Amino acid sequence: MKADNVSLVDFLSQSKTLFKIPVYQRNYEWGESQCKQLFSDLIEALKSGDPHFIGAMVYVPESGNKMSHIEVIIDGQQRLTSCMLLFKAIAESDDSVKEEINEDYLTNKYVEINDHIKLAPVEKDRDAYSAVIENQVEDFNKPSKVIENYKLFCQLVSESEYTGKELFEAINFLNMVYINLDGGIKSENPQVIFESLNSTGISLSATDLIRNFLLMRIDSSTQETLYKSYWLKIEDLLANNIFSDFIRHYLIMKTNKLVKKEKVYPTYKQFFTSNKFSSAEALEDLYKYAKFIQIF
Repeated sequence: MKADNVSLVDFLSQSKTLFKIPVYQRNYEWGESQCKQLFSDLIEALKSGDPHFIGAMVYVPESGNKMSHIEVIIDGQQRLTSCMLLFKAIAESDDSVKEEINEDYLTNKYVEINDHIKLAPVEKDRDAYSAVIENQVEDFNKPSKVIENYKLFCQLVSESEYTGKELFEAINFLNMVYINLDGGIKSENPQVIFESLNSTGISLSATDLIRNFLLMRIDSSTQETLYKSYWLKIEDLLANNIFSDFIRHYLIMKTNKLVKKEKVYPTYKQFFTSNKFSSAEALEDLYKYAKFIQIF
């Protein structure tokens, strides 16, 4: 594991690098207050000229094709996506920095993966994010936090007393800590670090934690397959607001013991371990139960 302090611009300007949000991560969910706080932090840094810490980024490096690099974001995806949206809003506000921002921070000119776009969000956010980067926001007519927050950043930038160039230069004062888990995704460290870091910010539900627990331990291609084959189908069968209750009832049925709501995740981890399930077996069993309860 490697960890160090780095400026946001240095982290995002890495050449031929794709920042990939893995399928086990939740959708982009930052609200108006968090976006306004990020912009406020930028303005404060601009006024003071002092470094401003914005958080941590945890990732696992992978090799891509044609000498490209893939950094699988384990923690920090909400902040990373928001920073990219802010970059784009600043770029569109000032032609003097537009080309530099687009080429150095938002796209990979010489890497074809992900259509040259430097950030690959989770599947449900991907089309919306592509619409932002490709200037097709007005043609995107589905509800999306990505679109909503991009428009908010555009408004904040336009209403600011500072030019886009000044805001762009101020980003140099935004610092972060990166944690490179170069031991690989199969080690226990990513899951342990993920859980400890996510004790703050937007709280993760038991459903989020279980999804991550099951998918984080396997390779990327298998994650994609299992996510689409089982997890997405379970989501389609259930309303989001009852997903945690579904898992709680599943555990009660399987263990014949009462499970408290706040104990769903640790109970599931214990159940998974004691039964020596693989991720595929566990997801298949959850899917079968989800289909079973639809009969009643």
